[in-house]
Amino acid sequence: MNIAAIRSLVEQKSGHAPLNLDDTAAAPLRDLLDHPDINDYVRCCLPQDTYLASQNQLAVYGLEGIIAEMHPESGPGDCIRRFGYLVVASSAGGNVVCFHSPTGRVFWVDHETFAPACISYKNRSTGEWVFLEEYSPENVEQAMVPLSDNIEQFLTALLTDQLTARLGALD
Repeated sequence: MNIAAIRSLVEQKSGHAPLNLDDTAAAPLRDLLDHPDINDYVRCCLPQDTYLASQNQLAVYGLEGIIAEMHPESGPGDCIRRFGYLVVASSAGGNVVCFHSPTGRVFWVDHETFAPACISYKNRSTGEWVFLEEYSPENVEQAMVPLSDNIEQFLTALLTDQLTARLGALD
C-alpha cells in the first residue's frame, strides 16, 4: 500500500494528520492485522477521530471507533470479528464497511444481517430472504456485499468521492 498517498487523503478529509500506532496502541486489534495492507492502514493511516468520507455517506473510524464497533455485543462487528473482519466505517443507516484480514478484501455489511443466533439477509439478485443458522466463514462472506479486492484502491476511491453513488445505493 502507498502509505504516503493514503495518509495524505486521510489528512485532507479529516483535517488532521493520521495516527502512527506502535505495538501497544495497536494491541486491541492485533488478531486482525495479518494482511499487510490492514496492518499499514491501522498503524499508519487511522484518523485521529471519526470523519465523514465519500460526500458524507460514510463515517470512517479512528482507533476508538473501531474498538467500539468490534467490542463484544456490538453488532455486527462482534459477530464477524472471529472470522477476521475489521470494521473501519459505518453509514448513517448503521451498516458497516470492513476489511477481511486473511484476504485484504473489502465488504459492506448490513447492520441487521448478523445476530447472535443466525445470519439473515436479502438476496440482492432474487429479492428473497436467506436465513442461515450456522456461523461459518462461507456463510458470513455469503451474507456480505463485496466492495473491492484491494484495500488501497477502495480507500483511494472512497476518499476521492468516487463511491458516493454506490454506497448510497447500498444504504
